[in-house]
Formats: sequence, C-alpha cells, structure tokens
Amino acid sequence: MNSNISGVVMKYGGSSVANPEKINQVAERIIERKKKFKNIVIVVSAMGKTTNNLISMSKEINENPSKREMDMLLSTGEQITISLLAMALASKGQKAISLTGWQAGVKTFGHHMKSKIEDINKDKIEKYLKDDHIVIVAGFQGVNEIGDITTLGRGGSDTSAVAIAAKLNFSCEIYTDVKGIYTVDPRMFKKARKLDYLSYEETLEMANLGAKVIEPRSVELAWKYKVPLYIALNTNDVVGTIIREEGNNMEKNSITNISVIDNILLVNIELKTKNIEKINNIFVELGNKNVNIDIISQNKFSENNYLISFTTTNDNKIIVSEILKEMNLNFNFIENVSKVSIIGNAMRTQAGVASRVFEILSQNNIEFHQVSTSEISISYVIDDFNVNNIVEILAKEYNL
Repeated sequence: MNSNISGVVMKYGGSSVANPEKINQVAERIIERKKKFKNIVIVVSAMGKTTNNLISMSKEINENPSKREMDMLLSTGEQITISLLAMALASKGQKAISLTGWQAGVKTFGHHMKSKIEDINKDKIEKYLKDDHIVIVAGFQGVNEIGDITTLGRGGSDTSAVAIAAKLNFSCEIYTDVKGIYTVDPRMFKKARKLDYLSYEETLEMANLGAKVIEPRSVELAWKYKVPLYIALNTNDVVGTIIREEGNNMEKNSITNISVIDNILLVNIELKTKNIEKINNIFVELGNKNVNIDIISQNKFSENNYLISFTTTNDNKIIVSEILKEMNLNFNFIENVSKVSIIGNAMRTQAGVASRVFEILSQNNIEFHQVSTSEISISYVIDDFNVNNIVEILAKEYNL
C-alpha cells in the first residue's frame, strides 16, 4: 500500500443506507474510521430501491422519456442520501458537508445514462477536507461539458469512489452486503471461501466474467492508478478482501475463482460464400446497433462453407434476429445457456488446467457449446441445467 496515502474514500451501496437507522449506523462507522484517517471522503448510492422506484414512476408518466431527463431524475436518489448522512454526522458532533457530483467537480463525457468520468476538479473536496469536514459525495453522477447532469450507468458509485480516490491519492474501501470476494458465489456453493487477497488482474477478470461484488470499470480504474482497494461487509466487523498488485503468494493456487454469467444467447450462423468480407459485415452491423458480442468462433467446414458462432445476452435476441434476417442469413439461437469461467493468475505458469477441465466435463457427461481462453481464465458455454453441477465439481476439484 502506498505509504504516501493520507486519506480514504469509503463507499456505501444502497442496501447499506436503505433507511434512517442504517444511515445512522453508517455515520457511527465513519466516525470510528476518522480515528485513523484525518481525511475521509464518503461516496454513497441512492437508498435501497430508490432508483428502481424512480424508474417505475417515470414509466407511469412517459413510456419513453429522454435520457437527459432520466439523468435529472435518477441523480436525485443519491442527493437524498448525501444530505441525510451529513445530517446524521452533524447530529453526532462531526463537521460534514454533502456535495452532488457536479459540486464535487466530477466532469463527464459520453451519452446520458452511461457517461464516463473525464476528470475531477478536486479543489472543493480538498478545501473542505482541510477544514476538517467529512466530505460526502453523491456517487453515480457528474456534469458534462454543456452543464447537464449525467449518470454513469451500472456500478457508477463504485466508479465514482475509485476515481475520487485516484485523484486524491487516497485508498478506497467499498462496503457492501457481503463479507468480501469469494472463490465461488456462496449461493451456488455453500462451502466457498472468502479471499483475503486478489490481484487487480484477477479481480478485473472476475468482474468481467460474472462476479457481481464490484464493477469492471472501477477495478480497471484502480489498476490503472494503483488505488489500493478493499471490499468488505458494511458492518466492517470481519476482514474483507484486499485488491492489490500481484505478489508471489498469489501463485500458490492455479485457480482463484469460478464465476458464472447467465442470460446468455448463443447464435449460430451458417454461411456459404466466397467473400469472407460478408463475415466482417455481420459484426459491423451488430456493432452499429450496439450489440455487445462476447465469445466468437469461426469454422470452415469445406470450400466456401462457414459456421460462425457468437454469444450475447438474451435481451439482444430481437435486434440480432432483425439484423440477421435483413442480411438474409441462415441462423439459429440456442437459449438457456450460461458461461462458466475458471480464473487464476497462476494459469499462465501452471500447465494442465485446461486439459483437466475437459477431462472433468467428459467424465460427468457435460457437453459445452463453446470455449474461450485468456491468459488467466477459461470459459465454457454450457446448458443451464448443468451449471450448479459443474460449479460444485470444479470447486471441489480446486479446493475453492
């Protein structure tokens, strides 16, 4: 951990601040943390189900509201939380001030409802810190170049917290309703172990492959700016997971985690053509319609005969179908499949992981539709009814 770090950003999610009682409990924990750190910035999400309720209300008014107005609406959720938390701290004798994203200097770019952080003007935050305030910032939001309030999309509060920590050279602690990051989702494998340490790379791979504790964007930011990350239970009464640069002790096990992504759509396209540019055109058209593609495979069976397969999410089924029909392509969908991934930094140095997993699948009569690899992960697309079974088998095999 960077010895020059002089403060901490603490982030609390919606379940941690769901009602006044919980907000008061968070205030007590912040005061306790202040005994160690002079400089504390708090980033919070909207209370409980506030965001979902705001979205429901908007649909009662307008089935298709503009994204600009949705950003104006959704940003109010965090504003409620920051003001209540500032009041709670003040009632306990602490100097505290709440700041919206734009007041905190969070500058964004991109589209409404999925903007990205361009920069943070830290002057106002630092001014209040020097005056011994606990600074409470609304996560998930900022302001764009024309002065419109914007929101950062899924996991936006985590991203806000890490970005502020990076700008201030603080560490970042993300408090949630789980004790840390586990080897496997405990809901799928009850004997899963909490991990004390993870590398940035492993955590990012896990976040991209289905682990829901933290969003990929925030891990990527932490890795880029070397922000020390800590994921823990919101009561802070058990040790959580520290995320840092890779060390030698991280190479002891070949597998660190098993992650699952459900809601997968597998698309198979049979293509007869002499012009391979047609294959490229498929993905150009999908990209133009903002269809995110995951695993891609291409097989040539005979002269001018190809099978192209790719995965996306089920909510893209209609748009994918429309695009492929317009291109007069012969295709089919395979639904009710999931992606199961095994992840571990030591995979790059330890041979035999892939062959052992293939052996396990064969021994248990579990077929897979697709497989993809990276330096530190192997992912299999399998039928949903096999997921729990293979997760348990792999977890036992690798002592997770």
